[in-house]
Amino acid sequence: MAVNVTQKDKTLNDVIDWCEKHVARIDEKIPNASDEGFLTGERFALQAVAAHCEELLGYSGSMPLEVPNQSEKE
Repeated sequence: MAVNVTQKDKTLNDVIDWCEKHVARIDEKIPNASDEGFLTGERFALQAVAAHCEELLGYSGSMPLEVPNQSEKE
């Protein structure tokens, strides 16, 4: 499990690369495949996963403008 943004981004990039390699293999098979419909669906799913991973790259949350000092006692 990634513990910081750098590790998370490395993992996401690894998944993106893996998806892209499989899409390239599918692209090579489709012209000769009898199961073209299945391969097209698999290709679409891999592209969707890669696109989602790209959206998650970097820090996507919003940083608070001000954080209360928790050491102060009220």
